[in-house]
Amino acid sequence: MGSNLGVCVNYYAPLDVRIEPMESMPKADKGEVLVKIEACAICGTDVKSFVNGNPRIKPPQVMGHEFCGEIVELGEGVTNYKLGQRVSMATTIGCGECYYCKKGKTNLCKSSEAMGFHYPGAMAPYIKIPEKAVRQNHLVDVGDLDPHLAALGEPMSCAMNDLSRVPDEELESALVMGLGPLGLIHAVILREKGVKNIVCVEFPGKRFDMAKEMGFETVLRPDEIDDRYLELSHGLGFDLVIITAPSNSVQSKAPMYARKGGYVSYFASLPVGNEMLEMNSRTLHYNELILYGTSDSTVKHVKEAIDILSKNPDGFKPLITHVMKLADFHKAMDEIKEGNAVKIILEP
Repeated sequence: MGSNLGVCVNYYAPLDVRIEPMESMPKADKGEVLVKIEACAICGTDVKSFVNGNPRIKPPQVMGHEFCGEIVELGEGVTNYKLGQRVSMATTIGCGECYYCKKGKTNLCKSSEAMGFHYPGAMAPYIKIPEKAVRQNHLVDVGDLDPHLAALGEPMSCAMNDLSRVPDEELESALVMGLGPLGLIHAVILREKGVKNIVCVEFPGKRFDMAKEMGFETVLRPDEIDDRYLELSHGLGFDLVIITAPSNSVQSKAPMYARKGGYVSYFASLPVGNEMLEMNSRTLHYNELILYGTSDSTVKHVKEAIDILSKNPDGFKPLITHVMKLADFHKAMDEIKEGNAVKIILEP
């Protein structure tokens, strides 16, 4: 017997993702919270999992973790949330007890678990939030924010984590290398933060054109940056170079574009087997550069993302290029493969 609850996007294996009915209504047990999904965005990790698989996923598993929804049931003992509250979530859940968790760096917890990997995700009509996530306040209030935008809170939180490493007073110019979803998200957040000189690098195509349409005046092809970075940064180099492109050659060369004393963010991960870089250590040494990496985010960063989204929703709306139904997951994958999409929102 099928149900009338709607469908889930269930991962079984690489290229084996099935649209299947949600067979029964989940129930919030002690300490848990049940959320009715309003919107779930597709993440780059979802795309990689679909194409290549992911060893962290325990199949069969409901995919998705970039969501917005309404709390419809509170388990016994839950007092920190209320029925009807609209929420997003910091979806990587630390143990709460280790060195990193006690420092507030739950994203670095060695025994962390994630929605859509260890627990059923948000590409479904409902999602059950585990007790340890509820206890650690991983649900973040979104007020009356549009659900499509609120679903961007989680991916944006990763960019907020990244940008938190650079003092605002040192940030007047930035170079964003790669305009995938997170590259464009970085660029928009930088603009919202008041950074005046933002230069983007991307191959010609949909995202190149889209950045121009969104008001980013200086968008360069990769073969142009070497000749123009000094001209575009007043002869100094950029305060911050953000690498959102998973390219070994780009990551090796990126420090040359930073000013002395500047920052270089290794936001994008490289694939296993091609992760070693060759770079000029004299550039790092004599220019006193700060190179850093960031991965994932914490509750604090999701709150910051929702705050910046709420202040100027219209500034972020162009990032949402498609709104589709959960049942159209495979069509969404085709749009992403063709390079036609930035953020795709799925609705139950």
